[in-house]
Amino acid sequence: MYRRPDARPARERRVAGRAVIAYHPLLATTSRRRRPAPTSPMHTVRTILSTFALVAALGACSSTASLDPRTWFRSSGEPPAPKAREQPGVDARLRGVGAPVTGTVRMRESGDLLVIFVDIAAGAPGPYRVVLHETGNCSSPNGFSAGAPWSPPGWRESALRLVPEVYANINGQAQLTARVRGVRLGDAVKRSVLVYQGTTPEVPRPDVRNNVVACGVFEQATTLF
Repeated sequence: MYRRPDARPARERRVAGRAVIAYHPLLATTSRRRRPAPTSPMHTVRTILSTFALVAALGACSSTASLDPRTWFRSSGEPPAPKAREQPGVDARLRGVGAPVTGTVRMRESGDLLVIFVDIAAGAPGPYRVVLHETGNCSSPNGFSAGAPWSPPGWRESALRLVPEVYANINGQAQLTARVRGVRLGDAVKRSVLVYQGTTPEVPRPDVRNNVVACGVFEQATTLF
C-alpha cells in the first residue's frame, strides 16, 4: 500500500474486548455544532430603531408627489397634467304656468359628467318631471312655445328621461342633483326647461291642457353651483 511521505500514520486505539478503531488527525471532525449567542433585548431595540430610521430617510428623499397615483407611470422629466378647470354652465329661473311654482334649474360640465341641479318650490307635494325643450320661449299659457323635448349631445335615450324624477315634500319643496356620464352641455343656452307635475310628461300641444306647471329659459351662468 502506497503512503505519502508526509502523511501521518493513523493511530490505533485498542479497547479490551472490542474491535480496533483507526484514528487519523486529518479525518477527525466534531459532531457538536456551535449554538448562536442569545440576542439581548437591547440588540433587538437597536435593530428596530435602525429600521425606523432607514424608512424615515427614504421617505424624506421622496417627494409628496409620489403619493399621487397619476405620477407613478410618468417619467421624472414629464410635467404633471394640468387639472381641468371647472366652468360655469347655464341657469334657468322657473316661473309658474297656471300654478304658483318657482325655482331654478342649473347645468354644467364636470369632467365627463353633466351635472344637473333642480330646486323647486312647487306648492303641492308629490313627484315632478323636469324636461329640456329645444326653444327658449315660455310665452304660451301651456308651455307649447318651448318646442319639442330636447336632449344634449351624448344622451341616447328619450329626452323625457334625461333628468330623474324629483319629489316634493309635504311643504312642496324639492331638490335634486343628478350626474349623467358621457353627456355634454352642448348649445343649451337659449334652450328651455319645463316642469311637469306627476310621473308622465304630457308634451304640450296647441290650446290643450297638460300637466306643465313651470317654464324657464337657460342663460349663461356666471358662477359655479
